[in-house]
Amino acid sequence: MTRLVAPRIASGMVPRASLVDRLMDARRKRCIVVQGPPGSGKTSLLLAMRGQLMTHGFEVAWLSLAAEEAELDTFLQGLIASLGSSDRASVRAAWLLASEGPRNSDAVEHCMIALAQGLATRSGELVLMVDDTHQLSSAPALQALTWLLEYSPPGFHVVLASREILPHPLGTAVARLRQRQMAVDFSWPDLRFTLAESELFLRGRLGTVTQEEAKSLHERTDGWIAGLQLLCLHYRDQEAAVREMPLKDAGSFAAYFEQHVLEHLSHADFELLSRVAICHRFSADLAVALLGGAWSAGQIEQRLSMLDRDSLFIYQEQDRETRIWWRLHPLLREVLEAKAEDGLGGAMAMLHRRAWAWFAAHGIVSEAVHHAVQAGEGEAAAQMVQACSRELLNTGNFPLIRALLRQIPPNIVERHAGLRFALAHVHLNSRELDALDSDIQVLEQETLDALQRAELELLRCAAALHRDDVDAAAHLLPQIECLPGGADQLLTSTSANLLAWTHLARGDYALAREVLGQRNAQQDGPVARLTGLCLEGLLYTLEGRMTDAEHLYRQVLDAECEGAAGVQLSNLAAALLGDVLYELDELDAACNLLDPRMDLIEHTGIPEAILRAAIVLASAHWLCGRRLEALAQLDRLEDYAFQRGLPRLHAHALCLRVRMQQQRGEMLAVSDALCKLDELVAQRRGQDDSVSQEIMRLAERAQIAVHLNRGELALAADGLRDLLQRFHAMGRLRPAAALMMQLGLVERNRGNEPAALPILVDALRMGHRLGLIHTVLDVSRRVPAALHGLVESGVFDPVLNFYAQRLLKVADRKRTLKTTAQESAAQDKPLEPLKERELEILGLLAQALPNKKIARVLGLSPETVKWYLKNIYIKLGVTARDAAVARARDLQR
Repeated sequence: MTRLVAPRIASGMVPRASLVDRLMDARRKRCIVVQGPPGSGKTSLLLAMRGQLMTHGFEVAWLSLAAEEAELDTFLQGLIASLGSSDRASVRAAWLLASEGPRNSDAVEHCMIALAQGLATRSGELVLMVDDTHQLSSAPALQALTWLLEYSPPGFHVVLASREILPHPLGTAVARLRQRQMAVDFSWPDLRFTLAESELFLRGRLGTVTQEEAKSLHERTDGWIAGLQLLCLHYRDQEAAVREMPLKDAGSFAAYFEQHVLEHLSHADFELLSRVAICHRFSADLAVALLGGAWSAGQIEQRLSMLDRDSLFIYQEQDRETRIWWRLHPLLREVLEAKAEDGLGGAMAMLHRRAWAWFAAHGIVSEAVHHAVQAGEGEAAAQMVQACSRELLNTGNFPLIRALLRQIPPNIVERHAGLRFALAHVHLNSRELDALDSDIQVLEQETLDALQRAELELLRCAAALHRDDVDAAAHLLPQIECLPGGADQLLTSTSANLLAWTHLARGDYALAREVLGQRNAQQDGPVARLTGLCLEGLLYTLEGRMTDAEHLYRQVLDAECEGAAGVQLSNLAAALLGDVLYELDELDAACNLLDPRMDLIEHTGIPEAILRAAIVLASAHWLCGRRLEALAQLDRLEDYAFQRGLPRLHAHALCLRVRMQQQRGEMLAVSDALCKLDELVAQRRGQDDSVSQEIMRLAERAQIAVHLNRGELALAADGLRDLLQRFHAMGRLRPAAALMMQLGLVERNRGNEPAALPILVDALRMGHRLGLIHTVLDVSRRVPAALHGLVESGVFDPVLNFYAQRLLKVADRKRTLKTTAQESAAQDKPLEPLKERELEILGLLAQALPNKKIARVLGLSPETVKWYLKNIYIKLGVTARDAAVARARDLQR
């Protein structure tokens, strides 16, 4: 994108050393605002400052805004692409959120917080320069930039160039920064040329000019740079009356340009400029097409260079491509567009057709579609999008598909089944499941061929899986197992992934392995191939083959797949890898991997990934002594499951809560969790689907925990045997190993040592074969004592003895592990006093309220609460909720 690349500094630019020095003195302010009329040199000043900043070791990101590109979606994509131009990793999370579909205020704020958090991971100073900020007329876009300004880290700075005073809420935020001495303004009096600068500029353009002439022209323009530049074009040729015409604003510029410049241009130059003005950017060979081949590319390139040298408000732009692009000054383009509309009339459609043909021939689809629509050729635009949609879907470029579809009139999209399918895939990717249902209903009424019918079934199956409705997905398996002949790469890879996912969810591991083994990953697109690796890793995880699973998840994390789809896959792999790290006792690694990603995992993940990541975070925080963090994570999982209608996830959260709060002796909380579990069971009673069956099993495990807590060992043993038999039958060996260990402990407590011994040995043998650590140790606090007894009795062979010793080392580490709160609650004062709002949040935190409840109490969004918590942690020198509360109490003593 050329708007992400700073323009070339114009030749002959007056070095405004004093003004640039003042800008550089303010370089560490949070915000600099350069506000002045069009043509007052704002862009040139930013370019001069940019050069100085780079020599001082600052990174500088550039974003030019245009009226047609300043709506929320385009603005977010441009903003994030600009900031990510030097460090993609820092903006990956924000890019994923920005690529989603329709978003409310909370979603936009979430995106900006993710961007701010990503920027905080960078080292060094970063400056964002936004040129033509006045084009940002969309209220959501203005609010997004405001949030970025408010939430970004100290090393991030923003320079805004605008024709107009910044509107609310951006202007209000800058005023607040100004009051805190964190923002500075440069306005029209600062931007005007001094008399000396005007004279220097005029001498550079005209060669010789007397002091009297320079003073006269300076006064006539009031130091307005565009006016001086315009007068230089014809100063020597114009009569005195023309010389006295004031040139101090855009209106006088347009009048003067039309009367005294355009009329004196050669016919060929006027034809050239009036035709290229329909394009946001143009090249010499595009201009050849727009002129109908009247000139050669070489002639046009030569003429454009000459006009550039003559300072006729035309600029050559640097670009990462080999092609040279040009843009017209906004003032000149406004004048030329108005003239073209008046003079060309019906010929405008012809020009847009030529532009469309040129962009299409050069594979620049977005601009080709724009010009086709402007030419009234919506059908042709639809055909272009339909032709490239399959490739874009296969490579995971969903944001571009969405942007292209938005350009086409809705009534035309509705007439093309291919576009409706593309839109359905976009809705599926962004988890807009209600919109996807609408797409499916419309497509069902269409006359579809066999392949399209198969694709419709695939979409229906994917929607069911995203709703955690495995049985509905399984019902569709016959339709998606055998695709009709001629299926493209997108259909074959999607079919394989959905088949494997459904078999995994049903516990049919052999069938899942067969599907994954038959696919030819070399023929898959990058998104499908990496999704397949995640599913294969999940198969290993479910079987307990943790090291094999870890290898595949790390492959996905290391793949660096581009775009929003790459971020989604990265988060999916991280969610699944967290489960492996927890199992292998890498508790801190699991928390460090998942904590910063949890928002995005929830936002884009499949239900199984969300469940695993949340359970791992809660369990890891619990074992590290961060009790409030663990329970808050369970609150979050329950809220998510309730809002999304995912009862299986809700049941898992409640089951883990029973175990945790039993350990704390909080029996009222345990009773409340059991009641909620009973409600879930009652809602599913009589149903034989897989979700209902899993909820039943979870409720049984929770009830077994209650029996054990009450000393009802016989009831617990009967329940364990029944569950164990069912898990063995399903091939779910990892939970079976835990149940077997628990059963052995129960039999030992009952005094039935002859029955307990072989059960415990078999449980350990299975745990060793699967590479399990925490699945075995988390069963009970009595596991280490049982292991000590078995080791001392000499019943183990050398391999099993080594495994038992390894488990005992991990258990010993768990016993001696200090809580993060104890380690980080230093006695020195906080770096910075807490603000009133932060104190309110800290008070609610001490009441063990989760983030969402704190948000409801204070009337804030959950994302804003999270943002405040990060600041509280930094100020108190802690890293977790428990530690923050403990540290605050210490400071109050």
